[in-house]
Amino acid sequence: MIKHILLSLALISAILIANDDPKAKTITCVVSGDEINKSELKDHDYSSYRDGKVYFCCGGCKMDFDEAPNKFATKANFQLVTTGQYVQTGCPITGDTPGHTHHGLEDVRKVTVDGMNVDLCCPGCLKKYNKSSDKFSLLFSDKAYKKGFVSASKKIEKNKAKNAKKTKAKKTKK
Repeated sequence: MIKHILLSLALISAILIANDDPKAKTITCVVSGDEINKSELKDHDYSSYRDGKVYFCCGGCKMDFDEAPNKFATKANFQLVTTGQYVQTGCPITGDTPGHTHHGLEDVRKVTVDGMNVDLCCPGCLKKYNKSSDKFSLLFSDKAYKKGFVSASKKIEKNKAKNAKKTKAKKTKK
C-alpha cells in the first residue's frame, strides 16, 4: 500500500514539474532569438502578420521585421502557432488531412520541432521530414504554412458555418 502511495506521489510530482516548463511560458523573438514572457505580450512591440500578431523583444527588432518580413517568415509562422493564433489543419508537406485517399488516422505521424508537435499525414511525409536537413523550414516555410495551417479565428468561423448548415438541414428534415 505504501509503495502505491509513494508511486502515486512521484507520478503527480513529475506531472506538476513537467507542466511548469519555463519554455511553455515564453516565445522567441523572430529577429533576435531572445525569449519573451507570454504573460507580458501586451507590453511588447508587435507587427500585424497573416491575420495575427508577431511579437518582438524590442522596437529595433520590430523595425528589422517590418523592413523585410520575408526574411523572418518561417520564424514568424512558427510564432503564430506557438501563440495559438494559427492551428494545424493538414500536413504541412502535402496539405492532405488524415483519411485522404489511401491514408487513415492510423497513418498519422507526429514529430516535434522546437517543442512544437506537428502531425504529418503519412509515413511518406515522415520519410521526407527525416531526410530534410532543415526540418524547421520544411514544416513552417510559407509554402508549408499555406498547406497545413489556418488562422484560429478562421477555423472557428468555418466550424460555426458548418454547424449552422447541419442545424438547418436537421430543421428541414422535420
